[in-house]
Amino acid sequence: MKKYYVWIMLWGIGSHTVWGQTDTIAHQELEEVVIIAKLPRVEMQSGKMTYRMDATITQSQGSAFDVLSSLPGVILQSDGSVYLNGKAGVNIMMDGKLTYLSGQDLVSLLKSTPAGVIDKIDLISQPSARYDASGNAGIIDIRTKKIIRKGMNLSLDGSYERWKHGTGFGSASLNMRTNKFNFYLSYSHFQSRTQHEVIANRDIFPISEQEQEATQIELNSLRLRRNRSNYYRVGVDYQVSDKTSVGFSTDGNLGNDQELGDVSSLVDSPKTNHRSAFRTLNDTDRSRNNFTTTLNLTHTFNPDGGILDASADYLRYRFRENQLLHGEDTLRGMMNGGIHLYSGQANLVQPFSETFTLRAGVKSTFVSIDNGADYERLQDILWNPDREISSDFKYDENINAAYAQLDINFASFRIEAGLRMENTRIESTQSGNSSQQDSTSKSQYTHLFPNLSLQYRFKSGNSLALTYGKRITRPNYRDLNPFIYIFDDYTYEQGNTLLKPELTDNIELSYLHKDLFRVSLQFSYTQDAIIKSYLDKGSYRVYVTPDNLSSRLSLGPQISTSQLPITSFWDVNLSASLTYNLYRLPDNYPTDVNKRLTLSTNLSNQFNLGNNWSVELSGFYNGKMAMGQATVYPLWQVNAGIRKKIWNDKGSIRLFARDVFRSNVSKISLQAPNLLGRIEEWQDNAVIGVSVSYRLNRGLEVKESRQKSSINESKRIDL
Repeated sequence: MKKYYVWIMLWGIGSHTVWGQTDTIAHQELEEVVIIAKLPRVEMQSGKMTYRMDATITQSQGSAFDVLSSLPGVILQSDGSVYLNGKAGVNIMMDGKLTYLSGQDLVSLLKSTPAGVIDKIDLISQPSARYDASGNAGIIDIRTKKIIRKGMNLSLDGSYERWKHGTGFGSASLNMRTNKFNFYLSYSHFQSRTQHEVIANRDIFPISEQEQEATQIELNSLRLRRNRSNYYRVGVDYQVSDKTSVGFSTDGNLGNDQELGDVSSLVDSPKTNHRSAFRTLNDTDRSRNNFTTTLNLTHTFNPDGGILDASADYLRYRFRENQLLHGEDTLRGMMNGGIHLYSGQANLVQPFSETFTLRAGVKSTFVSIDNGADYERLQDILWNPDREISSDFKYDENINAAYAQLDINFASFRIEAGLRMENTRIESTQSGNSSQQDSTSKSQYTHLFPNLSLQYRFKSGNSLALTYGKRITRPNYRDLNPFIYIFDDYTYEQGNTLLKPELTDNIELSYLHKDLFRVSLQFSYTQDAIIKSYLDKGSYRVYVTPDNLSSRLSLGPQISTSQLPITSFWDVNLSASLTYNLYRLPDNYPTDVNKRLTLSTNLSNQFNLGNNWSVELSGFYNGKMAMGQATVYPLWQVNAGIRKKIWNDKGSIRLFARDVFRSNVSKISLQAPNLLGRIEEWQDNAVIGVSVSYRLNRGLEVKESRQKSSINESKRIDL
């Protein structure tokens, strides 16, 4: 019966909007022609793919997390791990600035960002020397919508989606622009209730060779989460003169997450020939507050394009978390932390002629972190401190960088050759407890990161490009943090202060056939690859800890198309890749390597039915994939949506459904020195939703001021 209700709803909306359109003559005005121009959904360049969200129905709904999860070549997991074209180590940026988050904090930010505020997303597999060297697999840059018309402009968006639980978004943007002055203000609110189910099975083998039977542990977890988030952004740009402009902006996110967890554990031990059942209840309340402010300046030296830009940035991040666990005993934890980040940079673009252009710049970043975790156990009626798992951690980091790049552009041949140098200084202090003493460590290292791009353009408009780049992935701050986070009686998470950064060499050969399709072959080799390890430290308790492997190798072909017109009303976008990943594991593991050839495909069909109606049917498939210690099993998803433009094309209403067959279920198997595990994870991916948007734009288009990147080191923050 549900499908009939949906069709009745669609008929009611359509009939209402059709009868409401009484005048369409105004649409014939010449100045409105640019509004109805059709932008391509996909734009292809060497080392870069751009996806426009307004050109789709299903991918422009939900949250930024939903959008990224549906893009070709992107895998985004619930723990914040991001993979691009089968490779780990991706930096996520918003409007040219890194999101300064990873792990669960990154997931919270993406899920609280409405998809309706996103204009386009750039997938950059080969960044130039101007970008920070961090991010082995490349960069994902989320570009929010910018209003570039004079006068006062207003944008309103709202959506609601539901399956077992509901999620709602609401956002508003106001912009006032003149020839020299631009003021913008935006606000969005996110609220959701989600359900997270996990079934985990572990076989823990005794270290002694005389004992062959494994202890089996089965965990069934159900977590109900309630999330609220308020995001704001306000800024002003001023054109001081024809050559100089300044800008100031500030943005922040105030969020609160509450979680109720219920974990049932069943332990079957061959030693005692006895099965034991336990139950852990987890009540967690977490608040976070991050604030960023940026001051930037742009100056043009001459009409030939010589440009100097500079920016100064400040970031403050705070969090507080209270955790109460009822299991074999009762435990509570009180955790809090703060981060202060200061960054400054300057970039110069100096063309010497139409053939030669020099790009150069410097940057310095200072990070200071102070975290604390205090645990107490309930004994009788008194709470007593648990010194063994309580800790304090302070961390200071300074990164200084400089780069230079020369662009050589001939009629049919283009060369980009760059070199970036980054020096990193680190000092950390960890307080002692009952099991270890106070410790202080200092380190510094300097790396050179060359990049080279050779591109040949044929007379037919096609092009062939070869690119090389060296990049680094430093451990994010949570992975370095030695705190212990308790999920249940048998699952602890802990950082590793001994982690080393991983270095990667990337090579890509690509052929671009006009604006229709791109074929590429990529290869990368990583030293000291960082993965999540699973270690049994006794009492059948598994510690999830980041660790360095010896190496990772990735290679394979990829093909991507733009909007291929099948008929006058049907366009198709297709992306497919075949990636071979090989991880070399330490000597004490059951096998020496974990390797897998993975097929990934993404298909989108768009149908223009006329009378402002359009329909979309899309889906993706990710095959079995090697991922460090783990093997990820295939998953797939189908989405559908329908859109109707209303209110004289100033608004639209969309009905959409994601994961129609509820097939997007994460399943992995993992191996460790004395552990084999299997995990199945269900989230609220399957939803049906509705969204409404309204745009009030008046005035003529003007040239948009350039917003420069600012805080580029902060992605690694994850408390």
